[in-house]
Amino acid sequence: MQVKILIVDDEPVICQSCEKIFLRAGHLVKWATSGKQAFKILEEEQFDIVFTDLKMPDIGGMEVIREVKFKYPDTIIVVITGYATIASAVETMRYGAYDYLPKPFTPNELLAVLNKAIERKKLIKTVGEKFNYTQSLGFEGIIGKSSQMCEIYTLIDKVAPTDSTVLILGESGTGKDLTAQAIHNRSNRKDKGYFAVDISTLSGTLLESELFGHTKGSFTGAYSDKKGIFEATDGGTIFLDEIGNLSLEVQASLLRVIQEKEYIPVGSTVTKKVDVRLIFATNQNLKKLADEGSFREDLYYRLNVFPIKLPALRERKEDIPELVMFFLNKYSDSMNKSVNSIDLEAMDMLQNYHWPGNVRELQHTIERLVIISETNEIKPIDITNALYKSDRSSISNIPKTIYDLNALKKQIRETSIFEIEKLFLIEALKRNDWNISHAAKDVSMQRPNFQTLMKKYGIKKPDGEEIEDN
Repeated sequence: MQVKILIVDDEPVICQSCEKIFLRAGHLVKWATSGKQAFKILEEEQFDIVFTDLKMPDIGGMEVIREVKFKYPDTIIVVITGYATIASAVETMRYGAYDYLPKPFTPNELLAVLNKAIERKKLIKTVGEKFNYTQSLGFEGIIGKSSQMCEIYTLIDKVAPTDSTVLILGESGTGKDLTAQAIHNRSNRKDKGYFAVDISTLSGTLLESELFGHTKGSFTGAYSDKKGIFEATDGGTIFLDEIGNLSLEVQASLLRVIQEKEYIPVGSTVTKKVDVRLIFATNQNLKKLADEGSFREDLYYRLNVFPIKLPALRERKEDIPELVMFFLNKYSDSMNKSVNSIDLEAMDMLQNYHWPGNVRELQHTIERLVIISETNEIKPIDITNALYKSDRSSISNIPKTIYDLNALKKQIRETSIFEIEKLFLIEALKRNDWNISHAAKDVSMQRPNFQTLMKKYGIKKPDGEEIEDN
């Protein structure tokens, strides 16, 4: 596969050496000796792979990485750097770099890294072609081209044409409902009904009636016969979310449906046949529940035929920029606003946040940012205000598991750190009559670093005036 490569390094000899090696391998190559020059080239043409040094005089490699991942998310980035900064190079992979190559390197080492990058590029291309992935719709509404999500798409494509039972696992907010819908959309039942049920919202008797229907007089309030979801969705797909909350009585009825393809409506003695595809989801450990006796072991093994484990958002941070832009465009359009860009530092803050609520939390955060934004660009201060407010009302859900509790504790700790950091800056400025140079010296910080933190938190004087760059 021939690819277009851009080399960015302030040493022309490095650029020329890499160019020769890549040209001999049959690829198209351009090079730039500064970040500014690289940005100019990138505006004029697209590249498959960018090799960039980290330390450059005008714009460093980190800025190149952020700019490329923001504007050209399908471009693969490889960091080339000296031995002294390998740790920094590894850190850049959190920000979207695919791989790194220490200097000095041999032609074979360079080509080996290039070939890995090409394989990654092929995978991204496959996502677009094989799965009909588009920037506006993603894969059946699921956004993300990370290797983790590519594996999920492959599993969906394999299981969708079958009638096998599917168990979708993952934390809250990871997209279990979208995954179930994608399986149905790519199945032979796509023209039949699809019904999603959140088991946690219905009590045992009511749930049984909703699922299997009931006869007149079977319980108080049953004034007439009623069809259940299974009968109404015959031939289609039923998605049962939060399956770990199912009572043992309903579990027995559900097991019968899976094994015998039949059920009995509440209050009836007549067995009804049904042909439905069942998809289940949970954020709980069903095996543990089965061992404890609160979930039937035979049902657990029936559900666990084809498990799909969705990754948490913190495990696929490279997808965050695309998710952010997708939600930004979505809510800007629906609210008739023109919030169509985001500051690079603001994007960094979103990528470094741990997202205990996963994609759902990110989606709601972007929606809130679009609502409150008064310009067409999201700034770092907007992110700070949206994510790092510690009033008790922000804790909307009491933790249900130890994992939820630990995630919330971590969020509160990090929130406190950000608030303390902001207060630290304000107090230093107050002590020094709002003189930035004096305040930075007072707290033993470099002035540029002090100013960067001020910008991050949008610090102004009490009267709202901007602080002069003194």
